[in-house]
Amino acid sequence: MAVDPNIIQQQHMSESNISREAKISQSTTINMSSPNETIRAFSSKSRPFAVSSRNDLNLPTLRQFFDPSSPWVLVHEGSLMGYFDFVPRYLRVGPWTVFAPIFISIVIAKLIYWMPHQQSFHLNDDEILSTHPMEYSAFWIYNLMAFVWMKIVLFSTLRKRGPGVVLTYTVQSWIMLIIRHGLSALAPFLPNKHFLLWVNELLRFPALATASITFFYWNFIIAPVIGLTLPPERRHAFLQFNFSFRLIQLHFFNIIFAILNTVVTSSRVFQFVDLWCALVGAIGYALMYVLVLDRIGVHLYPVFSPRTLWSVLSWSAMFATYFAVFYFWNHIISSDRLSSLL
Repeated sequence: MAVDPNIIQQQHMSESNISREAKISQSTTINMSSPNETIRAFSSKSRPFAVSSRNDLNLPTLRQFFDPSSPWVLVHEGSLMGYFDFVPRYLRVGPWTVFAPIFISIVIAKLIYWMPHQQSFHLNDDEILSTHPMEYSAFWIYNLMAFVWMKIVLFSTLRKRGPGVVLTYTVQSWIMLIIRHGLSALAPFLPNKHFLLWVNELLRFPALATASITFFYWNFIIAPVIGLTLPPERRHAFLQFNFSFRLIQLHFFNIIFAILNTVVTSSRVFQFVDLWCALVGAIGYALMYVLVLDRIGVHLYPVFSPRTLWSVLSWSAMFATYFAVFYFWNHIISSDRLSSLL
């Protein structure tokens, strides 16, 4: 996973406190001369996620978007209002590598071929009852309180960063966890075979998988690389940002919430249908990224740009991680290692 835009606003604030740094120009163009330039500066007044209206973003119209005669990249230099100029130009404009559409087509075809039989999507009552706590139990209270708390964190993030953060993998994972906690608290009061019980169960592994991926990639790959490559005068500011209230919630407590909601309170081992649903969500996000965000110049994760062969390797690593998470958590559940928390 590439640098999340949640990092961008804080860097703007930190740079203002460094006397030796030049102020960011109005165009917010940043030189890619060093790795630390991957951290962009979106202040509350300059970042695209906090604008007051669609016109402020200068987004293409729907007619332009679906017009076959329109160019693929609909914004100047493939950077929305210049906010993604820090991404190398060859990742923003130009033809795709021929391997990108081939890879995406193979993944979609494989998922269609792997689609479980219809009866696999319907669990019996005993299996569904084993995946959520009984009413007014300790874990029922936890789900209710966590649901409220996570909504507060989400609304705080939306207010500070703007609604555009919902386009990020991290925040979408957080929203999925909110839904899971809310439905788990509601589940004991729903009649048997209610469709919300089915929805809640199908979200169980996708919620755990996305939280696990966010936690692992950010804390063990992305954040350490950023911290090590930043110059000393910026490292302290990044550490302050990384350990800020919202970042700790989204990148650390997310895995705790996910485990308590999907593993500790459930005894059902994940089945292939759970993995399949998570993979469908992953390819759905990938399609949104390359077919929508790429066209309007929003490059949240440059490593997934379809213009280089590296994107195929990045996508392959991401999908492989879903399989690794699937087998890891099934091993944890099967070995009953978290039974002491029940």
